[in-house]
Amino acid sequence: MHKKRIAMAMMSLMFIGGLCNIGAIISHAEEMPGYHEYVNTEDEVIDTWYGIARGTYLKDGTSGLKRAGTCLMNVSGTTTAYSKCDEVKVGVYLDESSDGGKSFGNIAKYHFKETNTTSCHGSKANISVTKGYKYHVRGVHSVTEGSTTETTSTSTGVLTAS
Repeated sequence: MHKKRIAMAMMSLMFIGGLCNIGAIISHAEEMPGYHEYVNTEDEVIDTWYGIARGTYLKDGTSGLKRAGTCLMNVSGTTTAYSKCDEVKVGVYLDESSDGGKSFGNIAKYHFKETNTTSCHGSKANISVTKGYKYHVRGVHSVTEGSTTETTSTSTGVLTAS
């Protein structure tokens, strides 16, 4: 009977210890609640995400794609924090579809980072694209303050290169 109690106590300690260690496995990055507003015109597509959880660091994020001329596109991304943070980042991913928009593959990545600030903006102009192919941009937005990182993503509508 005594061995059974010791075994049960050991298993309880192992279970509690395992629960404590789960916190170390879980990422400190949080996907933040918010809503998206989309702009879709003949020459430009934009997705802006707005955070709804006041008191957090991440305020909003925007990604955009714009025609810049014959077989040329401009991409951009912006991340904004409510207050000055250790790092503010935006990643902009240009995706291409040669099958009419059924599937997209990444063809270019641009990463931008600012420190001790409230915003980060980055853009790349006059990217050569293929006439008739479809394009869209995905944005990854993050803000880090101390050990807290908050993230969100954006994804524009589609433009056809002309």
